[in-house]
This record gives sequence, structure tokens and C-alpha cells, in this order.
Amino acid sequence: MTGLHGRSTGSLAPKRVPEAFIRAEVACFPLTGRCALQHALLELDPRVGHGGGGATQALWRECERLLVQEAQGWSLDRIIAVRDFFWFGNNPGTDPSARGPRPLKMREYLRHLAHSHLEARSGSTEVVRANDSSAVDAITHYRWLTFAIPEDLLLAAVDVDPPPTRVDIEPPLLVQRLMDVGVAEIHQHVSGGMDFPIMWASVLAALADPCLPAHALDSPSLPFRSGVRELRWMLACAIARCVLCEFLALGHRPGGEVAPLHRFLHRYDGAPAWTPSRRRVLARALTALGWAREADLPSYKDLRELYGDLHPEGLRIASSPPDSMAEVWRTCDPIACRLSLSGPNAGERWLVHQGLSYLELLERSAAGDDLFRRLFWQVLRVRCIYYRTIVQRPMTAGLQWFIRFFGRLGLLRNPLRRVRPEVSYRVAGGNQAIAALEVRTSSGDTPVEVAEELQSLIRSWRHVLDEAGRHVTGLGEPEFGVVVHLIKNRDPERYWSHGSPPAFGWRTYAQPRGAEPPPGRYLHYFAGQAASARALAQLLRAVPRSLWLVRGLDVANDELSVPTWALVPLYRFVQREAALAAQTPASGGAPPLRLTAHVGEDFRHLQEGLRRIFECIQYLLDRTGGRLGHATALGVEPRAWAESVGSVLMPAEERLWDLVFEWRLYTGFRIPPELRAVAPAGRPERVENELRALVEEIFRPKGFTQRDFTPHHLAEAHHVLHQLLTPPLSWRSPDGSFDAFNRALETLDLGKIRAPEQVLKLLKDHRERMDVFQRGQRLVDITLDESEVAALYATQDALRREVGQRGIVVEVNPSSNLLIGDLLDLRNHPILRLFPPEHRADGPPPVHIAVGSDDPITFSTHLVREYSLLHEAALTAGYPDRVVHEWLAAIRQTSLDARFTVAWRPGAYDMACALEEAFDDFLQQPRAKRRRTGHHATVGAGRGGWHSP
Repeated sequence: MTGLHGRSTGSLAPKRVPEAFIRAEVACFPLTGRCALQHALLELDPRVGHGGGGATQALWRECERLLVQEAQGWSLDRIIAVRDFFWFGNNPGTDPSARGPRPLKMREYLRHLAHSHLEARSGSTEVVRANDSSAVDAITHYRWLTFAIPEDLLLAAVDVDPPPTRVDIEPPLLVQRLMDVGVAEIHQHVSGGMDFPIMWASVLAALADPCLPAHALDSPSLPFRSGVRELRWMLACAIARCVLCEFLALGHRPGGEVAPLHRFLHRYDGAPAWTPSRRRVLARALTALGWAREADLPSYKDLRELYGDLHPEGLRIASSPPDSMAEVWRTCDPIACRLSLSGPNAGERWLVHQGLSYLELLERSAAGDDLFRRLFWQVLRVRCIYYRTIVQRPMTAGLQWFIRFFGRLGLLRNPLRRVRPEVSYRVAGGNQAIAALEVRTSSGDTPVEVAEELQSLIRSWRHVLDEAGRHVTGLGEPEFGVVVHLIKNRDPERYWSHGSPPAFGWRTYAQPRGAEPPPGRYLHYFAGQAASARALAQLLRAVPRSLWLVRGLDVANDELSVPTWALVPLYRFVQREAALAAQTPASGGAPPLRLTAHVGEDFRHLQEGLRRIFECIQYLLDRTGGRLGHATALGVEPRAWAESVGSVLMPAEERLWDLVFEWRLYTGFRIPPELRAVAPAGRPERVENELRALVEEIFRPKGFTQRDFTPHHLAEAHHVLHQLLTPPLSWRSPDGSFDAFNRALETLDLGKIRAPEQVLKLLKDHRERMDVFQRGQRLVDITLDESEVAALYATQDALRREVGQRGIVVEVNPSSNLLIGDLLDLRNHPILRLFPPEHRADGPPPVHIAVGSDDPITFSTHLVREYSLLHEAALTAGYPDRVVHEWLAAIRQTSLDARFTVAWRPGAYDMACALEEAFDDFLQQPRAKRRRTGHHATVGAGRGGWHSP
């Protein structure tokens, strides 16, 4: 397909759902389907309901019903072939006298699933490559499977002793180059920096916390319909894990004979510690889980109390969480506690490996242990279902879906709060050393809260430096920095995040309202974020040295909920206060605070994403560059996007501002000359006509003629709106106060505003009038015709050119973009247009990019895997291997060059101690004694490498 001006669309993949996704969903359904849990499925019967196999028939019906919605273009015959291969072991039987193929035990099914994808070898294994498939195809199928079920379950199910602990899907030469020359993690949210095994360990500890509220998992669209129900099932799962552990460790082979679980449990009938009430709760919990009888499930309180008694470290962790990852692995999982296991994920791996071995023993000896079979598979199913509630599901595009998945981590990650940077560092590099780590966290509402957060992060980072001192590399000590982000939220009552959004923006921050007249848009939002901005600024002024740690300011979360203009005063205020702090001797010559923003990833109309990027680079970032988070709108191919969407419904006022932005680029209104766009033929006239109609519909100005509200007036209003409380248009500098924002229009220097009477009326009506707001929420239907597509090419090219010339780097997160952007296939990734491996002279201007992992737990990824995904994307798009490696080397170098972190002198450990002492002093806490390792007592290493003792 050829786009305008003879350009390729860059969309090489079919628009249908990827085959690898459908295969993964069908393959794992016996572990993830609700019907499998409800029937406590123990075997898969190929007869599927004919002469037996009723549970298998019910499971297939559920699978078929769900796939009707997802498997676009798939025939039932194709889906059935995938089912037969994975569910029934691809074995139709060889006995001619048999009535049909025999049922497949769940143990056989899981082994087959694991061996269909992973080589049977201990330690580090590889993805199975079929004779008729390429390595890239095999890895693609495996990657989609890990979106569906936890990777560690597949590893533990490989039939070798010991099972493998990791799978190498990253190209070894790529990994070696990354590790040898250094790679920087420039975009990771520290509260989502864990992988699933770490998160599961945290869950197992958090469930024993007596203060964990019953509503801790509340979220829309949960598989168990409510948070309380899901917590009760997870507690039953956690209790059953303890029982299975005790049985496998002690009870199933007394005197060499196989003894069933139910007989083992009778040992505790007369035990003094097991009171009748506790035994009843245990029996009901095991019965409810094993037979999926929710009516038998004990109350949340009873389950939590019983599990709290069973977890050896649960109460201690609730009050004193682990201080290191080693302690997390030793203490959070009760199985690891019970068996004194200390390796990563050792408790879960032991349970799966020993459980499968015991099931095989039962099958060989023809012994029966129905209770064990039921509990073991139900435990695995509950864990898989929980995995799918926190790892973003494919086909759930947009940040509103992401907010739901990420929000479900909630309080269950509390046991990790003291080890977050260490977790982030280990996960980012796949347990290998990286050169720099930037983590993002939100600001508190008071300077004390900000200081406590930074103190916690720097303490954890000292553990990383201790470990780095024991494993000397050529990279020197790793750099560390924190990017503090403001939060965009849709509404104060959280209706949107709870899954009940009122229609037409009602009760959002956008609705003009206030505690007292005059009402105004985003006043309440600004008040909340202003408190966070002031708290950060006060901390930086009080502890200027903290600028070595606090390296940037960001805004994140619900991108479409808050406009850029409401954030500009806060950015300018924090930036000014940080600059003043850096000038003091107490800062130790700290570098300036850097700026970035999440923008251009979530949009209804592609022009909306481009407009928000424009507002960000024109008004939010300073002229020294900075970075853009995601900004996928810069790389989306306009024609391909328009053909896939067809038409867009969006609020009238958003359409109005999109057209104003477009008009400004065509006319060069209040923008740098290099940002001007070449207007497609006839497009400016169409834009102006639509603007006149929209302004009349939304504002309905009284006492003014239509000539009083021309595109020039709208463009000036757009420009002034984004410079409230910002010199030179305002005589008052931003101070982060609510009152200043409320009275921002009164501080404007009218002598510097064009047509001030009309512009002030437009701004006042837009900010304060309820009827203007309501009419602005009316939905307009935009047909994406040739004129719209041409406009998208024109504005996108202009923005890309400006971004490139200003040295702004785009932070790319391939897995995040794949899921949130609903790209379906890596060949559709905007990165291939943003910064193509081979630049074409007739192509759009390239944009420099840096790579981060965003939220590893939510997107089931880590930094090194993100580079691997880009490698895969470029190869499948047809680029030569040499070109791809050179391309990735350039991206890696840009990531290092664009990092906000700086080397700490004279050494990282010394600076970490000094920062911790500074926070101790600010918080008026006694300084802790810090033991230095022999390495740190003698070495001061920065980016230049290690010094000999």
C-alpha cells in the first residue's frame, strides 16, 4: 500500500489478531479458564462430552465462546486443531481396539505444554524451534504464551531435575554487547518494577498481614467479580500451598508406601494447636478450593487469621518488611521459610516440581489421592488467574485499561516497599549489571513524605552498590536517579478508575466547579498536585544535595484526563525552585533538574495525540531538550491508522483545540519558523470553516459577532492558556498556590496579548462557564477521509522535524506500546517509523529514541527483553541482521546519552551514605551506622571504571 506522497505505510502485518495470541489463549485455557476452576478439572477427555468428558466439554464451550470475540478470521477448524495439539498432547492414539483416545491427565498436559515451547535442560534453557519455523517465530509464540500464564510455571514444569530457572530468548550477541558497553534503564516506574515471581512472593507475605483490608483487591472486571471474593480464593490457595508443602516434605511416603493427603491431615486431629474451630476453617477452605464450592469458603477474616498462623514470618513482615532481595526470597513465601530455601522463587519452583513428581508417582503406582490432585491444580489455577489480573491482557488498548491492571497491585506489594530499587535493578538487567537506573515515583503531599520516600529508595540502592562491589565489571558503579512524577487523574471520586465513569465528563476535574465562586476547570486537580509540587520544591530547597538523586520531573497516568495547560505552572515552579537549590553551596554543585512527560500514547484521534505532543514541547519542556514519554503518535503511520479506525467520536471541544493546533502549524502562529507545516491543498479553508462552526456551537458568544472569534483569536487563546502564570505573558511567577491558579487570568500582561478583549472572554468562558463545558462535551463524528489523512502527515512531519532539531529524545517502551497501543504485531511498532533501521530520503524526519521497560510486572517484561523485542521487530520487518545490530547499538547509545542520572563523586557509595544522612537530618532521625564493605572502603569508582585497591 502506498500513502500520500508515495510513502509506505510501514504496516507490514495483517490487521487480524496474531495467530500466536490465539494459540497461547487456547493452549493455556485448562489453567486459566473459569470453567476449569469451577469443575476442578483433573484430566482432559478427547471425547469432549461423548461418553464422558463433561468437564472438558464445558471448558471447550467457554473457550469457544470467548474466542468468538477475539479470534477474528479464524475458522473453528483452525481453533480445534490448536486445541487438539495442546490439550490432548497431539496424540490421537494407536490402539485400534480402543474406543477413542484416552483422557490426558493434567500433569501430562502441563508437561506437554512446557516441552512444546522449552528445551528439557537444567539451568538456562532455550525456546524449542520446530523444523519448519524460524527462531524468531518460535520466540514470538513463546512471548505471547508468557502474556497468558506465568513463565516460571512453564520452567518448573520441564521434566528435568532440577528444572531450568531461566529461558534465554534474547539473542546472545545482543545481550553480550549490551552488557559489555553498558545499557541504561531510562523509564521504569519503581512501584511496578518487579517481575511476577517477586510479586507473588510479596502477595504470599501480604496475605498474612492482619491489617490487610478485605477490599484490597477491589477493581472493575475481576474474574471473581469482586475483590473480596478474589482475596478469599487467594487465601484458600495460600493455605493449600502450606498444606501441600508439609505433605510433600514429610507425609506422602511413610515407610516407603504412598499415603494420600487426607490420611496425612488426620495427624492433626488431636494436636493441641489445632483447635476444633481452626480445623473446621482448614477443612472448609480445602473443600471449597478442591471442589470449587464458593458456598463452603470461610469468611475473609477466618481465612486470613488461619493463614497468618501458618505463615512463619507473616506478622513480622507486616511490621518490618524485608531489607534486601535475599530476605524477600527467604521469608515471604512460607514454603521457603518452612524448608529454609533461599534462592529466587525457590518455594514456588519446589512446590511445582515436587507436586508434578508426586502426581507421576501416583500414576505409576495406580494409587489414588483425589484431594491432592484437586488442591494442586486449583492452586496453580488461582495463581494463573491472579497473573492475568495484573499483567495487561492483549486487546485491552488505552491507558484506562492499564490503570486497572496496574492498580490491582495495590497493597499486596507492600512487603517490597523497602527493596524497590534493588528489585528494579535486578529485573531491568535480567540479574546482570546495567550502567544506570532511573526509577519514577510520585511525590508526597508534604516534604516529610517526600524525604521518607527518597530515604527508603537510597537505602535500598546501597544494597545494590554492596552487591556491585562484590562483582566487579568494567562499567564502574551503576548510576541511580529518581524522576518524580505528578499524577493525572480523571475525577476526585475515582468513578473512572472504579469502572463507573459518568457520561459526558460529568463530575470530572474538567467540570467547572469550586468550593466558592468563581468556579473553574481543574481547580481541584491543581490544588492536589500543587501540594505535591510544593512538597517536592520545599524538600529540594531544604536538602539541596538531594538533586543528585532527584534527577527529573514527569507527569504520568491518565493522559487524556488533564490538559497540558493545567500543568505548566507546576512545572515552571518546581523547575525554578530546583534551579535555586542547585545554586547553593549545600548542593555540592548538583546538576539541574531535567524534564520529561508522558504524552502522545493515548488518543482518540491521532491529531489529538500530536496536538498534546506539540503543547508539551512548546510549553512544558524547556528549550534545552528533555524527553517525551512514549509519544507513539509521532510514529503511527497516518493512513494505516485511518484505515483501521474509519471514523472517530470525540468531544467537540477536543476537536476544536485539535483544529486550532493544526491551523497554528499551517500559519506559523506564535511558533518557531522551523515548526511550520506545509498545508495540504484546501485544508486551511476547511479547518477555518469547521472552527467557526465549533466556536459558535460551543461558546455561543453573546454581544459578539462571529468575526470577533476568528481562528486568530482561538489560536491566541490556545497560546495564552498554556502560559498562565508564566512570564512573559504573566507578571506573576508560578508559586504552586491554588489562589494563583484560580486568579491566573488577572495576572496576564494585556499589553503582550493580541486582541485581549476577545481572548480573555474566550478563556474566561472556557474555564468557568458550565454551559460552555456541557456543549463542549457533545460528541462529534469525524470521518477520516483523504483531507484528514493529509493533515496528519503534514502535522506529524512538522513535529518530528522539531523534535529532532531540538534534540528531544522519545522514551520507547515496546511491550507497553504493544499492549496499550493495541499494535497486535511488533512489525506495527511506531519505532520502525520514528527511528527506522535504514532511513529513506523520502521518509519522514527520524526521531531519536531511548528504550525503557515502563512497568515490568504489568507488561511481563524487562529492559534487556525490550531490546530483544526491537531486534525481533526489525528482523520480521525484513531488515538485515547487520543493519539491525547497528540500529540497536545507536539506540543503546542514545539511551545512555539521554539519561538523567549522573555519576556520583567521589564514589557512589559515599554519595549514597551522604544522601541518607542528609535525609536523616531533615527528618530529625538518628544517623544509622553504615558498615562499609572492603570494596567501598578502598574504591571510589565512577563512569571511568574500577580503581585498584
